[in-house]
Amino acid sequence: MLWILQIIAFWLLIQLVFTIWNLSRMPRLGTSLSNKSSYYQPSASTDRSPADMYRSTNPHAKPLLSIMVPARNEEINIRECLVSISNCRTDSIEIEILVMNDHSEDRTVAEIERVMQQDQRVRLFHSNPLPEGWMGKSYACHQLVEHAQGEWWLFIDADVRLEVEGLEAAMVTARSQGKGLISGFPRMETGTWLERIVVPMMSFVIAYHLPIMMVRRSRSRLFLAVTGAWLMIHPDSYARSGGHEGIYNQIVEDMELARAVKRIGDPVTLANIQHYTSARMYHNAAQVWEGYKKNIFVGAGRSAWLAVGISVYYGLLFILPVLTLIYSLVAVDTMLIAWSLLSILIGIMTKSIIDVYHGKPFWMGVYMPVSAACLIGIMLDSWRAGANGTGYNWKGRNYG
Repeated sequence: MLWILQIIAFWLLIQLVFTIWNLSRMPRLGTSLSNKSSYYQPSASTDRSPADMYRSTNPHAKPLLSIMVPARNEEINIRECLVSISNCRTDSIEIEILVMNDHSEDRTVAEIERVMQQDQRVRLFHSNPLPEGWMGKSYACHQLVEHAQGEWWLFIDADVRLEVEGLEAAMVTARSQGKGLISGFPRMETGTWLERIVVPMMSFVIAYHLPIMMVRRSRSRLFLAVTGAWLMIHPDSYARSGGHEGIYNQIVEDMELARAVKRIGDPVTLANIQHYTSARMYHNAAQVWEGYKKNIFVGAGRSAWLAVGISVYYGLLFILPVLTLIYSLVAVDTMLIAWSLLSILIGIMTKSIIDVYHGKPFWMGVYMPVSAACLIGIMLDSWRAGANGTGYNWKGRNYG
């Protein structure tokens, strides 16, 4: 058992070094991708804003950005989302805010109309009946783009909140890229215990495994991570990739859209948007479990082998050392105690670094063994639901 722990500790150390390097490769929103030495950071001492950057290159340029928000039963979220968009600085850009009511059964429409009274840039549309085979969000987005006039399009989920400089920073990066797709994970706000344990694992998995710079540099669809919560795309890239119509029946529509963009040869960028966006995706344990359950097995390509492989991998790295520590304390085996503790601490340190990078407290790294166990549990439950045909439930709809 000792030699197994030594191998685990050595591998965890390699992963720690890779993670630190990997996070340094992620471009920050507001960065000009054609010249990464030039970017905007909001602070008290900042002299140059995105507006200043635009004016310095083209004093007459004021591009239109279309912000599109699909909304289904988002009574508790939609107003704050739209107000945060309305409050964004727009000295250097024009914006239009398009909202699609996807057959909401609560007060979503009333909340949207309250914002419309304060901001005439907000336009409300009502979804047609969902065609057979379509996913609800994909159909809502598909209808929204029919009204979009912007040079770039930004899809935002209703639980996302923007900081005041968020839209201008997004356009700096988008215009420097020219075409394709840009996405990033908002700073995740958490409240309940399962949110704190599970939600940060989305960022952990990406930083721990995916060579971030290869998302942009490689045309391979293996190197890919995006989120539909904040997804920016050029209209030409959207049209040539087939848009949501081409992925109408896909549960994980954001990843499929990004794969389609890579397929046509346009760039895809995963950016650090933490300073400009935040989101609370879930509000209780049931929502956390069902939300991740809906996506995790499908995101693994519905591969049983991959689901089992991931579960075994995380079990070995993050759960086995805890079990061996308990055993070694009972057996009073000092060498086994030392190597078990070392493995646990390296895993915790790695998660803490990722958590801090994504705006979470350093101490949340101590959840790593429990987070890994929950991730395995959700993965296996998602595999079971996909394999036995029960499917996944989300916002009153069932997905196979």
